[in-house]
Amino acid sequence: MPALPSDPADRAEALLDAVIDAKVGGARRAGQVEMVRAIAEAMETGAHVLCEAGPGTGKSFGYLIPAVASAKKVVVSTATKSLQDQLAGRDLPFLAESLKPLGVRFSWAVIKGRQNYLCLSKLEELGEGSEQGDLFVDGNREPDLIATLIEWAGVHETGDRDDLPVTVPDETWSEFSVSGMECPGKDDCPQGADCFAMAAFDRAATADVVVVNHHLYGADMALDGGVLPEHDFVIFDEAHRLEDTMSSALGIELTPGRIWQFHRTVSSFARRIMPPEDARRLLDPLRDRARALETELDGAAAGHMPDPQNSNVGGEFTSTAAVVAQINGRIRAAEPATSGLRGARARAMRLGGHLAGDLAMGLDPPESHVSWVETDGQRKRFKVAPIDVGPLMAERLLSVRPAVLTSATLSVGGSLLPFALRLGFEADPDDVPLGARMLAVGSPFDYETQGRIYVAAGLPDPRQPGWRDAAAGEIVALVRAAGGRALVLTTSYRMLELAAERLRESTDLEVLAQGDLPKRRLVERFEREETSVLVATMGFWEGLDIPGRALELVVIDRLPFPRPDDPLWVARRELAEAQGRSAFQTVDLPRATMLLAQGVGRLIRTTYDRGVVAILDARLAKMRYGRVVLGSLPPMPITADREDVLSFLRRL
Repeated sequence: MPALPSDPADRAEALLDAVIDAKVGGARRAGQVEMVRAIAEAMETGAHVLCEAGPGTGKSFGYLIPAVASAKKVVVSTATKSLQDQLAGRDLPFLAESLKPLGVRFSWAVIKGRQNYLCLSKLEELGEGSEQGDLFVDGNREPDLIATLIEWAGVHETGDRDDLPVTVPDETWSEFSVSGMECPGKDDCPQGADCFAMAAFDRAATADVVVVNHHLYGADMALDGGVLPEHDFVIFDEAHRLEDTMSSALGIELTPGRIWQFHRTVSSFARRIMPPEDARRLLDPLRDRARALETELDGAAAGHMPDPQNSNVGGEFTSTAAVVAQINGRIRAAEPATSGLRGARARAMRLGGHLAGDLAMGLDPPESHVSWVETDGQRKRFKVAPIDVGPLMAERLLSVRPAVLTSATLSVGGSLLPFALRLGFEADPDDVPLGARMLAVGSPFDYETQGRIYVAAGLPDPRQPGWRDAAAGEIVALVRAAGGRALVLTTSYRMLELAAERLRESTDLEVLAQGDLPKRRLVERFEREETSVLVATMGFWEGLDIPGRALELVVIDRLPFPRPDDPLWVARRELAEAQGRSAFQTVDLPRATMLLAQGVGRLIRTTYDRGVVAILDARLAKMRYGRVVLGSLPPMPITADREDVLSFLRRL
């Protein structure tokens, strides 16, 4: 067995070479080597790393190999479940097999949110209260479901919903699972010793590499630890999503649904320990408060920022808080007789405590936060979020442990500094983030010959009334020239509907539109039907990986600037101006540039891919900031010559 180098960077590079040798078609990539060495050195010295790693770099192995080589406990956090599954189900097992001949051994574990695991306490409680193993959910009978789950729980190791032998709808699964807000924890739950979620956490406590998601990591930060096991180092992949995720995780959300959830949890407990009339007297005021809050929120305009101290919404928070306090007192004083009831009481106390705390924050948000009413489908919700996550990231993460932040798109105009400053790094006089190494490792793709970027300079400005119709016509012309094989990305549902309608009217191609099928089935069909067209909004701008001839044209309707009336972004602009910075340059432009780069990145996924990215926003050719945006995209030749692009597409 060959001896590994003692130098951390050399050791990590040696492991990379072994992995390349073990991989069919594996090739040494200069960018991946640079990334591996930089992260290995940072893990040794305790420094932070900000790394933009272009498509095709081999980013996952670029950070996993240094993590394994470090002999430290490392948490890897992703923004999407698909990447989490890829790391745990494919990349880490491959690494383990590839490195065995070198005597390198390591373990890994995955932690998902508690709601992904079957709750044995709820299962026991429902079993105690059910008749002949049947369960009523929203008035519908679910025959034998409890019996099926009890049998499955007895033989299954993880209790993970994804492994269920039967399909359980979301609304039904919620009866058998708990959120982090509801789970009382191992010590306070009668089923804690056998809990599936806690077993996953126990496995993670002894693993070398723990794979989580940004939301879960944000929850750990919000609670100052306790959600995740102690660790030495954290790696954030898909780090371009980190600011938004942390803003949500470090804030709160109040909805009538949360009050109804508390009502259901308390009801299942109260109706079994007290006379029906006493239970109704206890719970009816909570029901009334849920209905009243729903009325007040529905009557508030979306985007409205009510003063919690002087508004009807705030008045409902005050009334609800009083009712919740009374119920919490009654639950605390109760003495349940069975294990199922003790678990129900513990969950109710946990949920009531969180609700009381969030109502208090909703009534008196910190000065560093903004609160507003937001539309969620047909419902409205009240949100409180930090305006600037940077100070919280600096306090709760960057000053606690070293971190790697990596993604294919982090820079704006060739600089990582705007991203670094928003995430809590301070810069020295030379504009270098303190305590951090910044690097951008290039993609191995030959963008000069593989693709082109077309800026539709002849179209109207997207802010003009005639742009939408003109853009729809341009989409049809481009898709015809490509013979389908196109992904059309829009910034609004209105444009999605118009583009899909025009394509169906003007071509014989199969047009797949977001909403026609579940996302995974939609993508599978698009990949399978080589000449089809997929029209979709922001949820498809990133993470979509369609190599080969099925995708040779990506059309992006306009620059994805944040909405001018979004309360959180309004507050961020106001903060930037108050600090003497340009709101457009430091808030809007970086956001739009990173999202656009993600959309553009859907085109070239392998060294064999070829095609065109068409951006139907003439501002890129006419406004001064257009050069900054275009300079942040993959280095494909840029043209405004429509006929040249149509001819290029026809030749593909």
